[in-house]
Order: sequence, then structure tokens, then C-alpha cells
Amino acid sequence: MDRKEILEKNKEKNRSGLDEREQRVYNFSFGVGAVIVGVLCLVFSLYKALNREPFYEYVVIITAYLCTVFIYQFKNLKRLRYLISGIVTGVAAAVCMVLFFMV
Repeated sequence: MDRKEILEKNKEKNRSGLDEREQRVYNFSFGVGAVIVGVLCLVFSLYKALNREPFYEYVVIITAYLCTVFIYQFKNLKRLRYLISGIVTGVAAAVCMVLFFMV
């Protein structure tokens, strides 16, 4: 395989138009955003809990996010711990969603 073929294959692989650095920044930004969402949900949950109000909606947001992350990791990495974590957080999200609508 010559240099031109390698470059062409790499170009086809990266059709998004982002180079490796841009892809890293793009992916990292989603992680930072998820942390901020998690912190905000925690703050709002604590506030509602201290005021003796139900806070299931925030738990649903966090557990649904974690479930999605774990299932995606399992799909790509095939590690059993990610599948188990995905199932547990998915069940927690479903239970809290039911509780949210019942309360």
C-alpha cells in the first residue's frame, strides 16, 4: 500500500472533517458538559431534599445519562461490568421515572 492509498483511506475514515485533535476536543467537551449537568442536578436535588420535596426528575436525568454511557461502552468494549452498570442504572432511571409520575 502506497502513501496515497493510506491518505485516501484515512480521509474516508474521517469524513466528519475533524482531525484527531479536533475530535479529542469535541469528545472532551461532551464530558465536561456532562459533569456540569451532573453537578447542577446534584445541587437541585439537594435543595429539593432539604425542603422535603421529591427530586426524582434529577435522578432520572443522571441515571438515564449513565445508562446510555454504560450501554455504549459495553457495545464497543464488550466488558461485562459496563453491561451490568447499564442495566442497574437503567432500572434506577425507570423506577425514579415511575415515582416521579406517581408523586
